[in-house]
Amino acid sequence: MIYYITKSNPNLESPDLKGLERNKDIEILPLITLTTLFPKNFAEIFLASDSLIFTSKSAISALEENIAHSKDSESLTAHWHKLPHYVLSPKIASTLENKGFKVAFSASSAYGEIFVQEALVHLKDKNPLFIRAKKIAAPLPALFKQNGITLKSLIVYENHPIKLKNPPTLTQNSVIFFSAPSQIRAFLLNFSWNPNFTALCIGATTKKAAQTLLHNAKIMQSPQTNIISALEFAKTLTH
Repeated sequence: MIYYITKSNPNLESPDLKGLERNKDIEILPLITLTTLFPKNFAEIFLASDSLIFTSKSAISALEENIAHSKDSESLTAHWHKLPHYVLSPKIASTLENKGFKVAFSASSAYGEIFVQEALVHLKDKNPLFIRAKKIAAPLPALFKQNGITLKSLIVYENHPIKLKNPPTLTQNSVIFFSAPSQIRAFLLNFSWNPNFTALCIGATTKKAAQTLLHNAKIMQSPQTNIISALEFAKTLTH
């Protein structure tokens, strides 16, 4: 069995698993919930930006909620549509483009360090605003600062682990798929790690967290950072 650890929020898009063969072997475990945060001086900070950075689709949803709850929603929406967007992955780019926004740059690989290096030339002389979670896996502000760009941030959402009342019994020799370090912590809040499990991590940052948090664990990294591709790879590990 493959257990896909993910978010519970119904307004967030989940990957379409219909294209996966034998998707009956994939069980979704929602162990994270997201809370939208409404920062003070939101409108002032947002209107002072000339470009936006997104590293998650959840940040887009949370930004939409902030704008919808603002008395200046019309002017904020108009300003948003004028801005170029710099994003971590094609999935985020597609989400924004489907909403009518302009994506100026998408990284060639969904890793924070690569994103920073590739985005530097595009963000020179700009005043970018990072729309982000309270806790982030990669230290993007520090990485940008090391390269001469001061990154302002708007913290618009927070991840919370879910404590299950009756956790299910997990199948032996399963693959547990993690796409963020927060998912590993949420898993361990509900389950003990079984040495016969395989931890499949979507990227290097998540793999590093797994190596710290999981003991006596077989840990692998997906060859690709796309969730559907990672789940396809997980199927090969269950044979």
